Amino acid sequence: MGISLLVVWTLLVLPASAVASFSSGDQVSFTRDVAPILFENCVSCHREGGIAPFSLMAYEETLERAEQIAVVTEAGYMPPWLPEPGSQSFAGERRLSDENIDKFRQWIKDGAINGDPAELPPQPQFVEGWQLGEPDQIVTMLEPYSVPASGGDIFRSFAIPIPTEHDQFVKAMEFRPGNPRVVHHAVVLVDRTRSTRHLDAMDTEPGWEGMRSGLAESPNGHILGWTPGKLTLEVPEGMAWRLERASDLVLQLHFLPRENVEPVQVQVGFHFTSDPPSRIPLRFRLGSKKIDIPASEQQYRIRDEYRLPVDSEVIGLYPHAHYLAKEMKVWAELENGSRLNLLHIAQWDFNWQDEYRFAHPVFLSSGTILAMEFTYDNSAANPRNPNRPPQRVLYGPKSSDEMGDLWVQVVPLHEEDLQVLELDFARKETAARLDGYTFKIETNPDDEEAHYSLGGMLSELGEKDKAIYHFRESLRIRPDFAMALNNLGRLYLLDGDIEEAISLFRNAITAGPELPEAHHNLGTVLLSQGREDEAEAHFRRALRNWPDFDEAHYGLGAVLESRGQLDEALEHFRQAVLGRPDFVLAHFGLGNILATMSDDEASLRHYNAALDIQPDFVPALFNLAAVLTRKGRLEGAIRTLNRLLDIEPDHREALELLHRVESLR
Repeated sequence: MGISLLVVWTLLVLPASAVASFSSGDQVSFTRDVAPILFENCVSCHREGGIAPFSLMAYEETLERAEQIAVVTEAGYMPPWLPEPGSQSFAGERRLSDENIDKFRQWIKDGAINGDPAELPPQPQFVEGWQLGEPDQIVTMLEPYSVPASGGDIFRSFAIPIPTEHDQFVKAMEFRPGNPRVVHHAVVLVDRTRSTRHLDAMDTEPGWEGMRSGLAESPNGHILGWTPGKLTLEVPEGMAWRLERASDLVLQLHFLPRENVEPVQVQVGFHFTSDPPSRIPLRFRLGSKKIDIPASEQQYRIRDEYRLPVDSEVIGLYPHAHYLAKEMKVWAELENGSRLNLLHIAQWDFNWQDEYRFAHPVFLSSGTILAMEFTYDNSAANPRNPNRPPQRVLYGPKSSDEMGDLWVQVVPLHEEDLQVLELDFARKETAARLDGYTFKIETNPDDEEAHYSLGGMLSELGEKDKAIYHFRESLRIRPDFAMALNNLGRLYLLDGDIEEAISLFRNAITAGPELPEAHHNLGTVLLSQGREDEAEAHFRRALRNWPDFDEAHYGLGAVLESRGQLDEALEHFRQAVLGRPDFVLAHFGLGNILATMSDDEASLRHYNAALDIQPDFVPALFNLAAVLTRKGRLEGAIRTLNRLLDIEPDHREALELLHRVESLR
């Protein structure tokens, strides 16, 4: 039944003599009527070693809190289950029937008797610690983090190596916060490239400040995280996700400091299966990043919707908000004009958030509109309002801010529609993020993180001048913002301003000596200028803090190849291809070295791999034709050269080689 109420309830404690005077007869008894309800719905938490503050496994323990149980079950506070009864049922519902609720009250009315011991069902057995039993793999934060005794919300991230020797398929992930007193919530990501370790190296304390995640991401459309009250569920059948070997787990943790210093050391357990996924889900977000709730507003609403472009099955929903949220509604507007209710939470409780997976997937045809509406109460009448008196509240990650997100997990009915859905929703999400960052800057022009994030998005969208402006604004506010300096330098490099780019990369390294991207970018420019020794030092420095940095492996390989250190260059090119199989230049570099070593068949494989990715890559076409000529495969060489000349008709070396090959033929 979870934690006890914050108010003090009057408990009915019957004298032993009074209890003994009742006969079992038709009266409601503990052994026959009450214990089965408790064993099925309550003792997973209310047991010795459970998360609840007291046990309800035995008659004497339950008798002591008989009146309290009746009150909290009648009020719907226990068991903790937020969704209202509706047309859809959810897996793992913690909801008592009216009949069972009445039994608690009748049990007290009948004298709260124990009953016939022979009628007591067997007590459920629990594996101590982990909800689903001992995991196949447990990872633990490398060292505890001490949450300070005062101050505001703390956002901190941690990278944890996952010691798997080969790829695994995960059917369940269980999160143990270590210290739930101070852990507000967690987002769990997987970093197969180990791109975030340098962020830890740049920070003097365990982990790093903020929620930067490098190349870490949620796997295959799954929602990985932890909030108070969240149960651990196995993934739906056929939807296990791949955990690649030598990956890092990235924990983005939100802490709430208490009156004393509190240590935290999170553990995460993985349960594996040998069955690869047969269905690939997609998760997408509805909600608003432009929340602005006036003080004392009792009915502030946000609403969002999305029209599904393909036939899909909705697997589950994960709503998220903070303390001001009051009511949540999620529904589908069908093409025939009818409305299908999917989720209704009449009384949101931040302390009992959960992921709501449908007992049976809900089919929605193409054209259906998924919609959500959250209502917030920012008045003094809201007992959970953290501000006394109420004050204006904006969108943000802190517990004193507010959020409004609905994560939806869907599986397209037809596998080939997955990319259609991904691309279609990406357009909506991009617009929402741009609006959100713009809104944050409008409400706080000195938010350097918002300027930096907006600059990054604009850069990806090709809006170079606007991106430069926002990176410059972030540096106006925080001149030593290493990542903003590096990204600004990259834009100047792409624009051909080499000297300004070099200056910005050097400033980025001064501000963040362990930032591998800045070392790589500076190394790339220095290599292009023939300054190989300096370039090598920066590539090696980048790889020291990010061992799987594919581009740095390629850059170092290029330096070594130019010096004739072919064996070491070969290894770095291979590392680049291993981490990024679509890395055209790395395949080309491998092909060149292998051709020099007279391993022609391996060389041909890598040239062809480069051309499979980039069919118009002229240098690979020419070198492929040269190796084919050396192998005596003249027809293949001629076809390759003609293909090259279709792209670049005046390629002098190709024309000369074609003439020579035709002469040989």
